[in-house]
Amino acid sequence: MPQEEPNAPIRKTRFNKGTVSYHWKLNVDVREEAAIERLKPIEFRRRVVAGSFPQFNCLSEAVAGLQFIQADPIRSPARAQDLMLRQRIEGYQAGDLERQSPDIDVEEGYLFAYGFMTPQVWDDVRQRPLKKKLSKLERDVLAAVADMEEAHPRGLDDRFAKKSVTNVWGGKSQQTKQVLDKLHHHGYLRVCRRENGIRVYQFVGKPDEESTDPSELYRRLALTTANVFGPTTKRFLLSELRSHNHVLPSRADRSAAIDALVDTGQLTEIEVDGVTYLWQSSSWQSDDIQDRVRILAPFDPLVRDRDRFEKLWGWTYRFEAYVPAAKRVRGYYAMPVLWRDQVIGWANATVVDDRLKIEVGFVNKRPRAKAFRLAAEKEIIAMADFLNLEVGSIAF
Repeated sequence: MPQEEPNAPIRKTRFNKGTVSYHWKLNVDVREEAAIERLKPIEFRRRVVAGSFPQFNCLSEAVAGLQFIQADPIRSPARAQDLMLRQRIEGYQAGDLERQSPDIDVEEGYLFAYGFMTPQVWDDVRQRPLKKKLSKLERDVLAAVADMEEAHPRGLDDRFAKKSVTNVWGGKSQQTKQVLDKLHHHGYLRVCRRENGIRVYQFVGKPDEESTDPSELYRRLALTTANVFGPTTKRFLLSELRSHNHVLPSRADRSAAIDALVDTGQLTEIEVDGVTYLWQSSSWQSDDIQDRVRILAPFDPLVRDRDRFEKLWGWTYRFEAYVPAAKRVRGYYAMPVLWRDQVIGWANATVVDDRLKIEVGFVNKRPRAKAFRLAAEKEIIAMADFLNLEVGSIAF
C-alpha cells in the first residue's frame, strides 16, 4: 500500500466554474494530551492542607525549600513572615528571620508581594526596566551607597538634605528612603540586613537584562509562584504576576508561557468540580491530616488565594486591617484558624501586660470535641512561646 504523503489532501470537491476546494488531512506528529486527573473536593482539600506545611530543620532550609516568604510590617501579634515560618520550622521564634538573615542565603524583593526569597528568585525579580533615566538625586544616592559598606537610611538623611514626600500609602516618608526603595526595586541595591525592622542596603549594580530570554524568565517566575501556593488556577497565577507584565507585555504570551510549563510537565493540570488547577503534583500526594489546630497568618499560602479558600471552606475570609474599624466583621488582624482540614473560624491576638490574649470566633458552631479544645490550647501555648510571652486569657 503506498505511503500517504504528509499533509496530503484526502478529498477534493469541484465547484462551478472549475474552482476546486481541497480538504486537508494533517499527518503531523501531535502530542497526545495526558488525561487530566480529577479529584473530589474532599480529597482535594485534604491534599491541599496536607501539602501546605512542609517541615524544615532550620531557617536556611526553609528559605531554600519555600523559595519565597511574603512579608508584612504589621505586628499583631507578630509579623506575617514570622507567623508563617513558625508553622514550618520547629522551635522558630518571632524575629529569627531578621536576626539570622545576614548569615544565610536570603534576599528581599517583590515577587507577587514583597518578601524574603532565595538569591535565584531575586535575580529574576530584580530585572525591572526603568521608565526613565535615574534622576540626579537617585544617581547621587546610588553613588553614596556604593562608597559605603552598607547604608542605613538615617545615614543618608544626614548626607542629603532632609525632605519629606508622600508615599504610596498617602503618608510621609523621607525622600532618600523612597529613592533607596526604588533603587532596590530595580535591582541596583540589595538588603543586606535589617535594624529594628529598617532595611540596610548594599550596592550590587544593575543586572544584565539583555542576556535573559523573556519567556524563560516569566516561566521561572510562574513556577516559583506555583511552588509557593500549591494547586491554583492559571487565572490566579497570571493575576499574581501582574507586576511582572513588563517581562511579556502580551497577555497571550504570558498565557502561553504558563501553558509551556504544563506541556513540559513542570506543572500538571487537575480538575475539581469543573475548575482546573495547576500544581507540581509530586509535592501534593499526601492526604495525611493531623489532629491539630493552626492559627495562620492572613497571608499564609494556604489561605491567600481567596477564590480557592471559598471553594475549599465555603465562606469568605477578608483581611480587615485597612478596613475602617466600624466596618470590620472579624477584627483588625483576624487570623484564620485551621482545625484538621477545615478552616473553621478566626483568632484575634493581643498582648496585655506581657501576656497573650486570644479571642476565637467561629463561622458555625464551635467544635465540641475535647480533642479540639486540647489542640487549640496547645496551639495558643505554642504561639505564646514563639512570642516569648505567658498565656493570658483564652476566649472561645
